[in-house]
Amino acid sequence: MTLVYDVRTLFFVGSLTALACALMLWQSRGLHAPSAMALRWAAGSQLMFGVAMACIALRGAIPEFVSYPIANTLGGGAAALCYESVRRLVGARPLPWLAAGTTVVLLAVSVMLGADPDLFAARLQVNSAVQAVFATAAVPLLRARLRRGDDAPRALRWATGFMTAFALGHVLRMIFTAVRGAPVSMTGMVEGPLLMLLPAVFALAPMAYAMILLGLVNSRLSTELWRLATVDTLTGLRTRRSFIDEARRELAAQGRPVLLMLDLDRFKQINDRHGHASGDRVLARFARLLREASPEAAVIGRYGGEEFCLLLPDTSPEGGHAHAQRLCEAVRRIDHGLSAPVTVSIGLACGSDGGTLEELLLAADRRLYRAKATGRDRVVATDGPLSPDTEPMPEAQPAADTVPAGLRS
Repeated sequence: MTLVYDVRTLFFVGSLTALACALMLWQSRGLHAPSAMALRWAAGSQLMFGVAMACIALRGAIPEFVSYPIANTLGGGAAALCYESVRRLVGARPLPWLAAGTTVVLLAVSVMLGADPDLFAARLQVNSAVQAVFATAAVPLLRARLRRGDDAPRALRWATGFMTAFALGHVLRMIFTAVRGAPVSMTGMVEGPLLMLLPAVFALAPMAYAMILLGLVNSRLSTELWRLATVDTLTGLRTRRSFIDEARRELAAQGRPVLLMLDLDRFKQINDRHGHASGDRVLARFARLLREASPEAAVIGRYGGEEFCLLLPDTSPEGGHAHAQRLCEAVRRIDHGLSAPVTVSIGLACGSDGGTLEELLLAADRRLYRAKATGRDRVVATDGPLSPDTEPMPEAQPAADTVPAGLRS
């Protein structure tokens, strides 16, 4: 028994699916600002594709001299808009004129071919060729973005596979049409399970692409939210919470840690005299110095305000002290173009001060406060008494462990 069905029913379902996907993509444009334009173009592509399939589904109810040009024009135009959405998604130079030009040319060709039944296969060939070209052109863009690196590599691979399969499907349809004629008759009837599969794939393709696109945007959004939670936007270092989490992991895996707590001296005066923009530049340069001057295994974070933490795993107290001294000297040499040089005070704690991160932070914080109280621009690694030739601690200052982090001048 030969299986026969009316393909118009499938295209009607596909039309509703594409229109629903267009609405979903349009509503999602505010989720991720960098992908907003890509989502707008993708929504336009789905809208055009949905209307094109509706024209096919309503063939008979709409005059053929109207439905054929609209379906062919919007089908190819949808592929052009989809290609533009891919360009914007991967950060390539936008080519909006290409989509507009393609739509105009397709409209002219469709009007020229008209509704002649003898040219039905030719219309299918033109439509498939346009969609295959744009899908093929999107593949190298996606692959290039994968090579450069992206926040959502898995979704990009899915998008690359989808575009490749979509282009291959249209090439196969062109070959089939050239050899055996149009797979769909003028009446919309299709015979055989194999021929049923081809229209079904093309009708459901918009939903598949919309799901892949939204998955990609969601992956990028999740990565950016994670980055905002773990990376300080000004300095590029770890945030306080991220530093604590990573430092605990390092302490569990490594022995002999050294913790440095660093605070830029008189930073409030820099902001007051030179403005917060100058203060931000000082923080960014200091963070860059910490990254460049510290070992690769070091864990570095902005602990709060102008205060930073540096964990040196598997380091002796002597090695940590020498590293801290080098940092002090390097900070003095940086020319910030300010009225006075920028210096840093450092408190050092090591494994003998405790086995937990909290104990190390408490010891380093006490010694940082002592470095501030004894003249700044120095490293303090012990809790011993102040030497006679150092600046005495002001009487009005509270105890070290009551001073909030990031509020020292």
